[in-house]
Amino acid sequence: MQNEGDTTESIYIGEAEDLVRRIQRVITPPQTAKGGNTNKRLNKIFTDFIRAGRKVVLDVAEIEPFELNGIRFGRDTIGERFKRCALENILLVFAAANPHYKLLNAVLDPPGKSLEVLQALPAYKLRELVQRYKPKSPC
Repeated sequence: MQNEGDTTESIYIGEAEDLVRRIQRVITPPQTAKGGNTNKRLNKIFTDFIRAGRKVVLDVAEIEPFELNGIRFGRDTIGERFKRCALENILLVFAAANPHYKLLNAVLDPPGKSLEVLQALPAYKLRELVQRYKPKSPC
């Protein structure tokens, strides 16, 4: 998603077990307020790019098998969600370090700043937040 003459390319890096279903969720995100925030955000970004005459291209990473601390990663292990998330994060690290890419992935505040905000909350508010945002998956 690069404008002619631009030196940076806007990219989004994600993971999916079923790529067709993932793309379908971005093209037609849920209309309810609950869930699908990433899909809604990507739908808006991609729609705006297309309206501006830009192209949206899908690339699928080819992962050569490798081991990290005795754990095997490769095409044959991509069905494991934890490994897909680990690979997604590795690719995010590489892309963030490359000045030619502008990441479209949502980026959280630096941990120190977030920790300060959390520590300033009253205990009941903190419990409320923990209950509301309990992780549902390893990513």
